[in-house]
Amino acid sequence: MKYAVLSDIHSNYEALDVVLKKVDEIGVDGYAFCGDLIGYGPDPEECCQRMMKLKNFVGVMGNHDMSLFREDFFNWFSDYAKESMLYTAKQLSKKSQDFIKSFGREYHGKDFCMVHGSFLDPFRDYLLSAEQFVLNLDKWKGQLCFVGHSHVPFIMSYKSNHMPQIDLFLGSDVTIKMLPGIRYMINPGSIGQPRDTNAKASFGILNTKEQTFRLIRLPYDIEAVQSKIESRGLPTILSTRLKQGK
Repeated sequence: MKYAVLSDIHSNYEALDVVLKKVDEIGVDGYAFCGDLIGYGPDPEECCQRMMKLKNFVGVMGNHDMSLFREDFFNWFSDYAKESMLYTAKQLSKKSQDFIKSFGREYHGKDFCMVHGSFLDPFRDYLLSAEQFVLNLDKWKGQLCFVGHSHVPFIMSYKSNHMPQIDLFLGSDVTIKMLPGIRYMINPGSIGQPRDTNAKASFGILNTKEQTFRLIRLPYDIEAVQSKIESRGLPTILSTRLKQGK
């Protein structure tokens, strides 16, 4: 099986469009989504409509997704995130809201597991350290787990009785081979709002037959997204940070 692994789209349709066109070129059997379809960006409805068309799709809910339905999650946000979510709620159709509501808190499948933040706190934890990896180890089974939330593409690998190793994905097209006896947590990075100082959209391809994960970075029309953000009265920081990749 070959899966496109997507995360943190954040209502950025231009970035999502470029990524999905590339995925079509590659050819996949299914789609894994690590959460945060909405928030920050100008096109939440368009992104939802596009994602709803994907076949063999499984997704987990991110904190921005959850904030549509839970006031306590909304109240946790910064002022600019709150403003973007108020805008988002007005844009979304009921069909799109129902689609987001259908996402699980976590996913446990045959080929991989998946959670937005961590299994200890799916919506608030930023899983970034070896210590966090160890604390989450007994919360999922199998060799591979995908996470999102931090917007930083990385791979954590763990062999029994060793401390986990953490490696950032550097480069625009990197493939790693997953080895027997090692467990992996992988963050595919953010499609709509990367935060590793690389402004290119980030996503991955899992090949279960070859036991590989390929991380891909793609340029997209950032200026078009910035123009939409500004014309719709969303906070300026949501525009400027796109080119900064942070």
